[in-house]
Amino acid sequence: MLLDLIDLSKLRRAIVYGLLLAGILLVQNHIAARIPVLGVRPLLIPAMVVAVGLFEDGMWGGMLGLAAGYFSDMAYADHLVLFTVLLSAAGFFAGALGKYMLHKGFVSYLFLAALTLSVVALGQMSRFLFLLGEDARAFRHLTGGTWPLWRTALIQTVYSLVWAVPIYFPCKAIATRPMGR
Repeated sequence: MLLDLIDLSKLRRAIVYGLLLAGILLVQNHIAARIPVLGVRPLLIPAMVVAVGLFEDGMWGGMLGLAAGYFSDMAYADHLVLFTVLLSAAGFFAGALGKYMLHKGFVSYLFLAALTLSVVALGQMSRFLFLLGEDARAFRHLTGGTWPLWRTALIQTVYSLVWAVPIYFPCKAIATRPMGR
């Protein structure tokens, strides 16, 4: 009787996405973090959140973004709720755009992933750009302005997009595969 109230196919899909999220978190934090390019490490989680939002729905993308953002905020302790807020919004808006405006294909995915990675990079450097605290002023003085921040954000976005390409395929496969009743 209780099992009749639960949609088992959605539960299976959520479990598979949760396992994929755990795997991508492991790859991001333990493998990709050891391969920096010009001192920058890639972010893989925003690409997964965008893919799930694009292929499933805004609700799926938002909920996965909430979970992924929570775990990302635990990994990056200097940002308290940055990833939770940004990834939840990115997953929701990717789902809404995928439902009403964009084709659910590879080009749309790369566009949304690049946009999301750019917004995340802007969020990461916002305390150095917009806050007028002593640390931010000292940082800008030592580095000669804000160009190093923008350069790092651009490198991180492009490098993360390279890693985002293989994330597209398992997310699309999960979204298009029937998960039973």
